[in-house]
Amino acid sequence: MNPSSFDKARSLLSAYNKILSENKKEKWANKRVVVCPPYLYFHLFDQMRSRMIKLGAQDVFWKSSGSYTGKVSAKMAKDFGVEYAIIGHSELRVMGDSNLVVNLKIKESLRNGIIPVICVGYKDFRVETRNVVNAFSAEDINKMIFAYEPHEAIGSDNPASVDKVAYSIRQIRKTIFRKFRRKAVLKFVGLGSKKDIIPRPAVLYGGSVNIDNYKNFLAIPDLNGFILGRESLKPNSVSEIIVNIDKHVVN
Repeated sequence: MNPSSFDKARSLLSAYNKILSENKKEKWANKRVVVCPPYLYFHLFDQMRSRMIKLGAQDVFWKSSGSYTGKVSAKMAKDFGVEYAIIGHSELRVMGDSNLVVNLKIKESLRNGIIPVICVGYKDFRVETRNVVNAFSAEDINKMIFAYEPHEAIGSDNPASVDKVAYSIRQIRKTIFRKFRRKAVLKFVGLGSKKDIIPRPAVLYGGSVNIDNYKNFLAIPDLNGFILGRESLKPNSVSEIIVNIDKHVVN
């Protein structure tokens, strides 16, 4: 629930706009910056953000309409220019988002042209990853982004170790590869559909990443970027992290 007021949100957006100016867009080439504000600030960010900033939602509901008090659908978010949605964050899994609910939210996001950013690591990141890859096609998974976010590192000031993050990201990619490799072999011998490919979605890390520790993770070859929590309220920190992530482009 940050920023805590409309004035603070407007001030933060102004700072982001100065950093991510279209006049400096060559600095942001091949990089994607997505800001996911609370729903109440969607209109502000939709109307006033730099074109270098993509708009994301912190969550979407799994139904497109109905009597669901307080919920916001993917369709409603899309109408405000939302292109991404964080799904399965550990803070929402604690409040009841099961693997089934996560898949329903992913399906609803894809149906509305929103890229789901799927968090895994609440309990067992392998199980949570398999839950997704077993429910969707390779074509769908290529439209997703995965984020390894170990529950114990969220808001703790204690990020996971570099070795743990590197291992976990490799395992996420292996889980996806193992699911689709047989179809890829069949395609090679002429028995499979053209859509039977091995998907290669981007994989991010999130969990107490800040200006003091982000460089520790940049040597991980399979890492495509970060999810920033509290550090996202510091535009200068965000700017430095973006500038120094050249070798890890989100595809």
